[in-house]
Amino acid sequence: MRVSCLPQLPVSNASTSPQIRSAPFSPVAVYWTAFIGLFFDYYDLYLFVYLEKLFASEFALSGTQSDVLQFTGLAGVGFGALFFGYLADRYGRGKMMLWVFAVYGLGIAGISVAQNYPMLLAARAVASLALGAEWGISHAFMAEHVGGARRYRFAALLQFSILGGLLAALVSRYAVPTIGWRWMFAASLAPVAVLALVRWRFLAAADRAETRLPLDAPADAPMKLSGGDWIAFGQCFCLASLTIASGTVNIFFAKELPQSIAYTILFWVNVAPGMLFGAWVVRRLGVRRALAGYAFALLALSTFAWASTWSGRKLAFALVLPFLNGIPFGLMGAYFNEVFSRYRTMLSGAAYNLGRILAGFSPVLVAALGLHRGGNYFLFTAGLAVAVLGIGLTLEPRESRDRT
Repeated sequence: MRVSCLPQLPVSNASTSPQIRSAPFSPVAVYWTAFIGLFFDYYDLYLFVYLEKLFASEFALSGTQSDVLQFTGLAGVGFGALFFGYLADRYGRGKMMLWVFAVYGLGIAGISVAQNYPMLLAARAVASLALGAEWGISHAFMAEHVGGARRYRFAALLQFSILGGLLAALVSRYAVPTIGWRWMFAASLAPVAVLALVRWRFLAAADRAETRLPLDAPADAPMKLSGGDWIAFGQCFCLASLTIASGTVNIFFAKELPQSIAYTILFWVNVAPGMLFGAWVVRRLGVRRALAGYAFALLALSTFAWASTWSGRKLAFALVLPFLNGIPFGLMGAYFNEVFSRYRTMLSGAAYNLGRILAGFSPVLVAALGLHRGGNYFLFTAGLAVAVLGIGLTLEPRESRDRT
């Protein structure tokens, strides 16, 4: 079954509320408006990973409390993707882009002044709600304003926001020991406020131009999803889970490798060319073949790292894998917004963020099964490759030029 990419959508009152076409805003302006929120999404996600031991020591957390704190962050992004994504589809992506920044600022302020574990947990939950909304809203907002073959290229560029993880690594390594984690979180409110103003000015200009982002459904309509939407959601969820798991376990694995600043930067920056390469492959061959290429490459890399006796194979694996992971990371944003007939923001964001939650448990699974010892870790990533290939084969074939 073929799902229409961007269907003509109904409005609540056709006689008084005609669908208005978006003004031709600069794709660069649209890009930066979406990028700034998604960058903080990745920054916050990985910052809590790097500060896990510090919080455990500061608040005398038990192992269970520390796990709950991390899980709250993951659960928050899942619920935030559903709640804010639903509101964005009903009432407009632009409005929600401002609201989620306000909620994020509230959560970060709460973290900076938290005096005990319950306060820290509550503030973490609030910030995570906003962060979960960012991925779906940012990519749907981009899809509304950037069409044609450029959509995949700009969606891949939008995933450069993953370098927020690099900023988190540098901050945790150099800023936190100097100024402390409280001042570090408090100081982050300044750029959040400035970037929120940038968003507001862009969206205000859109409003003055009498532009309205198309809604996926009238505000008074019941939420009814087609069978194709549910199938697409399952495919997108599985794809996100498997590919994010590959990146998550690689961070887990890389802790055993040299921890110099040069390797840290190289580890994070290496994903960028993979995203651009993935966007290029999609334009040439389509999503299905791009995922097949990724799966075969990951399988080959895993087999080499498992069978080789070369002393540098682990380091090579950890540095090459981010490049390969850039392929699915770069295409998911645009592809997820093509396969849903309605409620695209909510469904695409939920598929990605719920997949991220499931993938967050992959290091626990690796350790529990003892797969991090010897070469067994590489068998795990080989299994991920086979699963991605299977998901890719279930996707509806699309022509590379079918990007309307």
